[in-house]
Amino acid sequence: MLIIGKNPIYEVLKQNPKDLNKLILLKTVKPEKKLKEIVDIAQQNKINTLFLNKDQFLKYFKSKNKSEGIAQGVIGFMKDFEYAEMRDILDKCKKMKSPLLLLLDNITDPQNLGAIVRSAVCLGADGIVIPRHNSAEINHTSMKASSGAANMIPIAKEINLTNTIRTLKQHGFFIIGADSNTNKLIYEEKFEGPIAIVMGSEGAGLRPVMKQNCDQLIRIPMMAKIDSLNVSVSTAIFLYEVFRQKNVKK
Repeated sequence: MLIIGKNPIYEVLKQNPKDLNKLILLKTVKPEKKLKEIVDIAQQNKINTLFLNKDQFLKYFKSKNKSEGIAQGVIGFMKDFEYAEMRDILDKCKKMKSPLLLLLDNITDPQNLGAIVRSAVCLGADGIVIPRHNSAEINHTSMKASSGAANMIPIAKEINLTNTIRTLKQHGFFIIGADSNTNKLIYEEKFEGPIAIVMGSEGAGLRPVMKQNCDQLIRIPMMAKIDSLNVSVSTAIFLYEVFRQKNVKK
């Protein structure tokens, strides 16, 4: 898998340097500080590092059709992303007082997926579940959008999210769905105990079958001028409200 950009590559090097097989960098007279740090860490871990002049670098990116990486000046090659097993996530959650999982129903934009993953890591989610079909995956685009955060949280792929919800209920999870058409507002909900938040697709929101399997549907209050937020923004608001309630001083 390709990984593009200074921040995601830097994070991979800090977290799991052995995952990187090769780095290609744009040769510059005065490389910036983070690029120097990337090279230093890569060399410490004996990662193959190749420097190309501008013409070679541009041709390489053109051949890979990854033009968004040109301005960053660095590209990495790493093994394919390893998804977690749902049973392993549940085993870890058993040891937690109030675990928080995030279920993403048909989020197809890798940029949105990456942004959601980053918010999940920053705001204390304990795992993410995506469907095997009709979903963006962890690739170079979502990895870049997450700034490397995809390596900091377990992400599972499940064939059927409805069955996943049923399994979570059996393990004591309360399932909350985000639905702009419901009456209950986000700040009216008490986020306590094991919780799984279900977010719907960018355009259609939660599918009816997902709504039917949620224990509670809630929405974010908004002005009437626009009917919905971007799903990555909505997810961040939900995650922050859980974070706030868990950490507010009473």
